Amino acid sequence: MPQTLRVIYSAFRMAMLHWMADPQWVIPNVIAPFVFTFIALTLFKEASGSFGLYAVLGGGMMGMWGNTLYSSGFAIEFEKWQGTLEEIVATPSDLLHIIAGRSISNALFGLTNMIAILLIAALVFRVPLGVASPILFAFAIVLTLLSVSALGLIFASAFVLTRYAQVFTNGLEFPIYVISGSMFPIALLPFWVHPAAYVLGPTWGIEAIRMAASQPNTPEKFWLYIGVMLLITFIYVGMAAFLFKKVETKSRRDGTLVQA
Repeated sequence: MPQTLRVIYSAFRMAMLHWMADPQWVIPNVIAPFVFTFIALTLFKEASGSFGLYAVLGGGMMGMWGNTLYSSGFAIEFEKWQGTLEEIVATPSDLLHIIAGRSISNALFGLTNMIAILLIAALVFRVPLGVASPILFAFAIVLTLLSVSALGLIFASAFVLTRYAQVFTNGLEFPIYVISGSMFPIALLPFWVHPAAYVLGPTWGIEAIRMAASQPNTPEKFWLYIGVMLLITFIYVGMAAFLFKKVETKSRRDGTLVQA
């Protein structure tokens, strides 16, 4: 376990350094979700109730998911571009642990999006952002970040075998925004879409975050959402470990891992 944590931390650190050295992904991963939330607050700034808080937290979730999806999709491509993929695969460290460190780092980076949106909403739009339970709020955010990262690992396992990771990342970004209920309630979606929403950990996570922020009088529902999200997250991790073993074995056998 200590060795595994060191590998994850090293991948986490390198991903953060890459972001600082080449921040070109700031536009799709940070600015785009920020713009979407800004537009929503502009259009509905006179709406009653807690819509402002709903939109702000949804925008933060969009930032976390966008960063995680892009980091997962481009982690393999990035190593191909740098000519280091062969060395990474040949190391004793598990490829899953390396990609996990990258996913966590980018999801964490997405939290800066949420902080920026909170500040803009409070200072410019005067949205009341009082958090009813700060401790539960922070707890739910951390667990949701891990759940989003675990979901990214599943997609990353498939991206190992494809040369079209960019196409898949662009295609998967907005459906997850919609299905997870980041920007509007799931109840507004067609009924046949609901099962897809309920198997996504971020769906339960964003509900727990919103409940901790605005509804402190229903702790049983909060812990129910947290429990379901943790269960789904563990399933994600198990699926990702299985898939990474399969795709890595196949890529080694076929010798096609670094094909352009």
